[in-house]
Amino acid sequence: MTIKEFARLCGCNPQTLRYYDRVDLLKPVKVDQHSGYRYYDEEQAIKYVKIKNLQLSGFSIDEIKDLLDADSVTVNDAFTRKIRQQEEKLIKIKEIQLSYQDEIQRMKEKVQVLKDAILSSMAQYDPKDEFGIDDEEYKMIFDSFIAYLENHEFSKGDIEHDLSSEEDDPADERKYLDFLNDPNYEIVYELHDWGRIKEIGEEFIMPEDGSDYLLLFALTEDKQNKTAFAITALSMLSGVNLKENENRTPHKYGCSVDLSDDGRNHFWLLKAR
Repeated sequence: MTIKEFARLCGCNPQTLRYYDRVDLLKPVKVDQHSGYRYYDEEQAIKYVKIKNLQLSGFSIDEIKDLLDADSVTVNDAFTRKIRQQEEKLIKIKEIQLSYQDEIQRMKEKVQVLKDAILSSMAQYDPKDEFGIDDEEYKMIFDSFIAYLENHEFSKGDIEHDLSSEEDDPADERKYLDFLNDPNYEIVYELHDWGRIKEIGEEFIMPEDGSDYLLLFALTEDKQNKTAFAITALSMLSGVNLKENENRTPHKYGCSVDLSDDGRNHFWLLKAR
């Protein structure tokens, strides 16, 4: 019988039979070499039922192939094992269901701890000497960042600065070296051996071409509170007001701060390729 007739007998779509043929599960008894028409034998309908039920029970194509010519006892044992697997999977899903909300709440608490740590770090920071700004200017940056946190789905990646980096072993590979060697970035500006970041601001102009940029710093050990440094530097040098740009594309301007490995201060502006 033709594929359409056989599909009608089995109660399936011809596409299903073409798929079974393609994966070597149920091949036609004959394929006309001229027309390409597939022809099936009525007895193959029993094999189709076997394939369909095994597939509906979650058996893989390879598992079905191994069971097609197996006896009833072997097939029944396979169903028993599959039921056991599904029961174990169901138990696991139920466990996840019970722990889901608790895990979500724990993550929210972790994020809040991170936010609080950043705000505390900024509150303790005095940027006057480093950035050459007064208390009022810094308060504007601080308030802008608070508003940004309140209206943004925040993660550590939003600042491109890992809080743990201030406690890293100095012998560790510096992350800024990874950025400099990253083929996805190109250096468009750099300045070295400066004392205070305000020296950069006197001659640096942030490009405004719509590209993604990363402000990359490698600082000497005497420059403490790198988290507050990163946020202030991002706001000062890029001209980004986080409060006014809370809906902007994430990481339009990023800032990464790391410890220098040569006792000198370095700054690079990297452009995403």
